[in-house]
Order: sequence, then C-alpha cells, then structure tokens
Amino acid sequence: MTLFNKTITQNTVPGLTSTQAMVVYEGLKTKDANTLFLEDNIPTGHSEAVVKEMRRLETEMVSKMNGSFLLNAEQSHYDDEGNKVVDKEAEYFVVTTEAALKNSLSSDLLDVAVVVVDVRIWSDGNPDATPSWTVYKNSFSEE
Repeated sequence: MTLFNKTITQNTVPGLTSTQAMVVYEGLKTKDANTLFLEDNIPTGHSEAVVKEMRRLETEMVSKMNGSFLLNAEQSHYDDEGNKVVDKEAEYFVVTTEAALKNSLSSDLLDVAVVVVDVRIWSDGNPDATPSWTVYKNSFSEE
C-alpha cells in the first residue's frame, strides 16, 4: 500500500437519444456548446456528438450536390499491350430533387429533413433570405 494512491474517475455521459440530439441541434443554432452546458445543463459530450454528426451530414450533402459522391467505382483492366480498358465507368450520385437528397441521407441522431433545409438556408450565409431549392442546386453547377 502506498501513501498517495490516486483513483482516477472518468465521467461518462449517458447515451444520447435522437430526441435529445434534436434538442441539442436546435440549441446549437443560437448558442455554443459551452453556453448550452452552463445555461441548459446539456453535457458537452452530447454537443460534440451532435456537431460531429452535423458535419458528417453536411459533408455528405455537399459532396452529393457537387456530383463528387461516388456510388460505384470504375471497373477496369489492362489489355495485353498494357492499355487501360474501362469495363464500367464510375457512377456518381446525381441530385434531382430535395426529396431525393433527403432520402439518400441517413442519421441515427438527427432529423435529416431538418438538417437538409438548414444547410440550404445557411448556404449563402444569410438565413433571413432563404434560397429556393432551384437556386441552391444551381449554385453547385459549373458556369
């Protein structure tokens, strides 16, 4: 036995449900994680999990809108002369409608429909003047 035994306790955060995650998500629209912790008693671990999921969904959404979200990789082989022969072209996600985009995303924590609308609303940096779906979609086309 030593004189200064240290017991290190590790705080654990109870599981985050989708309902709780949406409360945190709505709170993060107006407050930061620190303020949510201090004023609303929301564990910072919950805020971190929601922010991580928000970023994942936004990244996937933007890559789909850009046309860079790979569905199926290119299949190819080399012939006897060493030339590359493409058997099947790479297939990328093509966005047609907002509903199709929403249906292509999934999350155990957040309501995808709400996140998609929020990303569109904030896409131009001005949430007071919401771009329509057509304007938002066209913002990703190359001109």
